[in-house]
Amino acid sequence: MSGHFDKQQQINGGSLLLAGPLELDPGETALRLDVWVFQGDRAACVAVQRSFPTPGRWTANPDLKDCTGTFEAGPATALALLVSTTAAGQTEAYQWTQGVLLV
Repeated sequence: MSGHFDKQQQINGGSLLLAGPLELDPGETALRLDVWVFQGDRAACVAVQRSFPTPGRWTANPDLKDCTGTFEAGPATALALLVSTTAAGQTEAYQWTQGVLLV
C-alpha cells in the first residue's frame, strides 16, 4: 500500500479539494482515510473519506465547518492516515505527510 498527495491541491471557496494516488496491495480494501492540511498558523482543515469509487485515487473534500482560517495560494503541509484490511483480513494503518502547493 502506498498513498500520496498530488503536489498541487485546489482551494475551493475557502475550503480544499484534496486528492492523490492510492496504490493498494492485491486483495487490500481501503476503509477510511483521514486527511489534515495546515498552512502555517493561518488555516487548518480536516476531511474524512469512507468511499473509494475510483481505483488508484482518493479524494477528500472537507466541509467548511471542519476548517479554520482562510487558505491562500502557497505552500502547506498535508498529512493522511489510511485504515485498510489486507487480503488476509488484518486491519492496517498507513500514514504519510507531504508538503503541497495550494492553488
